[in-house]
Amino acid sequence: MSRFNSLFRLSALRQALVLLSLFSLISIIAWGGTYWLVQSEMRRAVDDRLNQRMEAAITALAAGEGLPTPEDGESIRLTDETEDMGFWTDPELGEETRYYQRQTPHGVLVLGENTERQEELRDILAVGMQLSLLGSLLAAGIAAVWMAQKAQKRLNIITDGLADIAQGQLDKRIVLLGNDDLSLVAGRINSTTARLEQAMTDMKVQSSNIAHDLRTPLARLRAEVETSLSSLVQNGRAVTEDDLIEALDQIDQITGTFEALLRLARIESGADRAEFTAVSLDGLIDRVLETFSPVVEAAGHEIKIERIAPASVHGDPNLLMQLLANLIQNALRYGRPGQTITLRCHQTLLSVSDEGPGIPFAERERVLQPLYQMESARQGEGFGLGLPLVQAIAELHDAEFSLADGPNGKGLTATIRFPAEAKL
Repeated sequence: MSRFNSLFRLSALRQALVLLSLFSLISIIAWGGTYWLVQSEMRRAVDDRLNQRMEAAITALAAGEGLPTPEDGESIRLTDETEDMGFWTDPELGEETRYYQRQTPHGVLVLGENTERQEELRDILAVGMQLSLLGSLLAAGIAAVWMAQKAQKRLNIITDGLADIAQGQLDKRIVLLGNDDLSLVAGRINSTTARLEQAMTDMKVQSSNIAHDLRTPLARLRAEVETSLSSLVQNGRAVTEDDLIEALDQIDQITGTFEALLRLARIESGADRAEFTAVSLDGLIDRVLETFSPVVEAAGHEIKIERIAPASVHGDPNLLMQLLANLIQNALRYGRPGQTITLRCHQTLLSVSDEGPGIPFAERERVLQPLYQMESARQGEGFGLGLPLVQAIAELHDAEFSLADGPNGKGLTATIRFPAEAKL
């Protein structure tokens, strides 16, 4: 009993049983209707023949002729009855004779036709329809069970794969051949699992980067506090202003790292979409030029603007400003002295180019990971979150962010390409 209940819980089997029941009901109704139509048509044909013979007999009697000679299986007679009964069948005489009784000037004329042959044909039809119905139901049942088993096997592959994934096997992929809805579900599960696996990998990398980046300022903070404490205890030297400033600098670096991470998480969550509005890239460049021109010139660099039909996009003006600010700050931090920083805008395409050392091709994917810094940049300023923030802001605006070599193969060019449908 328990095995039957477990089988009945299978959705594929239940679906097959429902379809089989529906098919059975439709088949019974269809065959019953067909049988009724055939029976009605056979009786109508008999009644038509009786009516034709009745008209011929009445015509013959009116002409003074005798009653027509009945054919095989027919009967004809005149009676003294006065009731006009029309078409009828006498149960006492059997259902195998059909009568037509009609009042005429010469008396009541009764015609009969033996319908035994029609009854035999009807019985043969009924048996044939029953056998055909049973055969159809049997074939449909076998097909339903086969299809249910096949569908259940595919469902079992999906459920087994999900069970493995739930156990932490994020590299597990569900291999399901075919091009049906279950294959689509398996593909979606694989895509989701792949993203989850990538997210877990990124989390591990980010955790390692966080530990790496926070270890240095924490170690410096501890060393500073320990040195000041040792000087105070052993030498009686009071804690100086420089000691406190150094400690506060390390604390600020730690706090800045966490604030940048929180800002990145907020952007990646998409919460800032509520602030989206029409943003003119031409006006955005003007804001950048007004804000950063003095900074760039004070650092001994030059900023160059190139505009070709700047368009408008749907986005957050403050986030887009932060995007360009991060790119320009990166160019200032890593560019060579006296370089030219070029800001280009071609319709919905923005790019910032510098003349620094650039980023090797093999590192361009990794620098987009939060807190990742190339070894050559580890001792510099920053938290390794500038480019990841740019990437997050670009994704929030459905834009494509890419890194490439700068002009003439020197430096770095960061490009943000907004989608064409973002034009207003």
